Amino acid sequence: MKTLKFNFTPPFKGHVQVMMPGWPDFPLKRLLLDIKASNLVEIPLAGFRNGKYRVTLDWEADNRFFIHQQEFEINDNPNFFPATR
Repeated sequence: MKTLKFNFTPPFKGHVQVMMPGWPDFPLKRLLLDIKASNLVEIPLAGFRNGKYRVTLDWEADNRFFIHQQEFEINDNPNFFPATR
C-alpha cells in the first residue's frame, strides 16, 4: 500500500491535508493527528491516482506551532524515473 511517512518526536497534535497543487481549496484527505508514543506517522494514499500532490502538516509541540509543506508524485509505472533538478 502507498503511504507517506514522517518522523516526529512525541507527544504532538496536529493536522495533515493532502491536495493537488492546482486545487488547493479541495483537499483530498484530511487527518487529525494525536501522537502520544510512536514517532512514525504514516498517511495512507490508497485510491490516489498517478499525479502530483502536496501534503501540508501543521502541529503543536512544546507549546510551539509548526507547519511543513512538501510536494510529491505518485507514478505506478515501473519504468518511470523522475527527472533530477
